[in-house]
Amino acid sequence: MPYRTLYRSERPQRFAEVVGQAHVVRTLQNAVSAGRVAHAYLFCGPRGTGKTTTAKILAKAVNCPRREGAEPCGGCASCAAITAGTALDVLEIDAASNRGVDEVRELREKVKFRPAAGTFKVYIVDEVHMLTNEAFNALLKTLEEPPEHVIFVLATTEPHKLPLTIVSRCQRFDFRRITKPDLTARLEEVAARAGLAVESGVFELIARVADGSLRDALGILDQAAALGGNRVTLADLHSILGTVTEEVLERLVGHLALGETGAALVLLQEVEAGGKELRIFARELTDYLRGLLHRAFGTDQPSPGGVGLDRERLIELLSLFARAEQEMRFATRQILPLELAVVAAARARWPGAGADGAPQAESGTAPDLWRAWSEVVAEFRRRNPPVGPWLARSEPMLAGSRKLVLKFRDELAKEKVALPENKDILEKTLSRFFPGRWQITCVTDTDSGEP
Repeated sequence: MPYRTLYRSERPQRFAEVVGQAHVVRTLQNAVSAGRVAHAYLFCGPRGTGKTTTAKILAKAVNCPRREGAEPCGGCASCAAITAGTALDVLEIDAASNRGVDEVRELREKVKFRPAAGTFKVYIVDEVHMLTNEAFNALLKTLEEPPEHVIFVLATTEPHKLPLTIVSRCQRFDFRRITKPDLTARLEEVAARAGLAVESGVFELIARVADGSLRDALGILDQAAALGGNRVTLADLHSILGTVTEEVLERLVGHLALGETGAALVLLQEVEAGGKELRIFARELTDYLRGLLHRAFGTDQPSPGGVGLDRERLIELLSLFARAEQEMRFATRQILPLELAVVAAARARWPGAGADGAPQAESGTAPDLWRAWSEVVAEFRRRNPPVGPWLARSEPMLAGSRKLVLKFRDELAKEKVALPENKDILEKTLSRFFPGRWQITCVTDTDSGEP
């Protein structure tokens, strides 16, 4: 028997199996149970969210002689024929290739004939927005008052292209993008039934890339399983999708946090040389920054992502790279908007920065200090665990040779670090990395910052 891809073999056959569309399923179940099925439905929503699948289940339910409540039995001749696509009373029409007025006139003639075997004739018109204006006009009267034995289900990804006269004659259902938890749960079920060995983190990555489409998610899982011989690894998945590991994103954001423009540019060049799709990389980077931003606003703990990445800084970076992602759509060299965003990020962090993005300071140790700051913070945390998180809230600003100004987002963090015993530990930590006596001044955003 020929192999059937996962998105075909795992297609839901009952209302209860439809994922992530509870508002649609419940309404249709109640309508079928109460005998209040409308003559015309409009199913709208993104691709791969279950529009055509739900239409087929509805066709089964209204024609199943052994229906239990609203659910088709799945075993009768009518259900089997609809599942196989051979039912004479259920017609799937692709409006993209049957979009003219002649095809609609032919349909109008056929709807007059009673069903061959079932109770209802169901017309499923996919991508209905592709019909011409003349075809819509020809369909209008039939859609408004069809014979009692006919049900129309119109499916589209672009409902705004439909004439209002058509929309007003249908019951409209908006299918939503399937949430990541629902996608992950469904992928786990499918993988278990298919006997796939899946590495940790695979389902989460597929759910993120699929962007709410279950069909896309199952297609990716199927392709990865074919590559790995029923074993799906993150490495294989990144190879198929052209994505990068989270470690690469962490490194890039770390370079940006420390103002290491050159290192960030080199990393971008490595990503390009590795054959990765740069637009996908840009989207992953903005998603990663969004995650950091949500965590920063959702907790009182120090902001993640490295030194200097407070809320305002995260907003700046997210704005820069979101704009770069848009500009990449029209760029002849897709890496260029990303590189410009990296340079702009360095200049935003260090006003008056030089060509390499490093701040200009009196001491030649300034660039070294910024590069090593994350290690300084880590060492301070080891020496003084209770105060370490407060230091992580600071932004270092070098004012002169062996003079360091720490800017804090809030007064409490400033007061904690500014205590003599804590400043003494910090000065000793700095001296370990850069020998000499350091003078440290703690300020808040509202202070002048002068030592």
